[in-house]
Amino acid sequence: MVPQLIVPVDESAESWRAFDVALQLAAHTRSDVRVVEVATDPADGRFTHERLIDEINRRGPFDVGVTVEVRLTADWIASELAKLVSLHPDAIVVMSSHGKGRSAAILGSVTDDLMRRTFGPIVVVGPHVQPSDFSGPILVSVDGSQESEVALPLAAAWAAELNTTPWIVHVASPAESTSDRSNDVVETAYSARLARELAAFSGHAVEYDELHGRHPERDIPDYARRHGASMIVASSHGRSGLSRLAAGSVTSGFVRNATCPVTVVRLPHPVRAEQPEHMWAY
Repeated sequence: MVPQLIVPVDESAESWRAFDVALQLAAHTRSDVRVVEVATDPADGRFTHERLIDEINRRGPFDVGVTVEVRLTADWIASELAKLVSLHPDAIVVMSSHGKGRSAAILGSVTDDLMRRTFGPIVVVGPHVQPSDFSGPILVSVDGSQESEVALPLAAAWAAELNTTPWIVHVASPAESTSDRSNDVVETAYSARLARELAAFSGHAVEYDELHGRHPERDIPDYARRHGASMIVASSHGRSGLSRLAAGSVTSGFVRNATCPVTVVRLPHPVRAEQPEHMWAY
């Protein structure tokens, strides 16, 4: 599924947390890991490359292939990363949400800008994430919208690749979260229908659950932690990358609070009323 994981780093220790997660993920997906740093000063190129090699040697040896690359640019850092991604369309980017060095790989800046320039999913490693064995379920959050359902096929693909189970978790809005039994039945029917359709699409079992809470940005990560989830998969719900994440949306809350990585899926195109009710092609 994933021949290569691209990990942007800088000189900060925070950015290298994504590398640790990528190593574990690569071991399960038989992927190579490409560590890349973008430098804007040509005089720093050789020094940056030597520093990357030293850091890799310090952390090695590894059971997966690891390469390093320094890319020089006078352009925006995200623009240079987007060029690299375009050269490797089957690769997936894994990046920390709290890099603080020259590349400033923080959610809402480089990560935001990169997703505006690319259409592939990005695995975001938040501040509380620790490397895991990726044996737990893949949790995908839906909220009743077609935008959120775009994440479903990718969640199924990750689950198949990691030999685990996708869990569809529907979060009712505060207005929906009432004691009315008919509402509970409707909400459960929605999740059950998505699970049946995704199971038919993927050929694998799919589980589902219902949550009722006013703070999904905390409820979903807490649910993932209690169930030992390997990953949360969610749509950005934006037409331009992570614009809503920078404003503190629910998906941004997932990244901020989760103890597992969050794969953020950008919508490939606007959802129109005339489209099918469910879109199983990412």
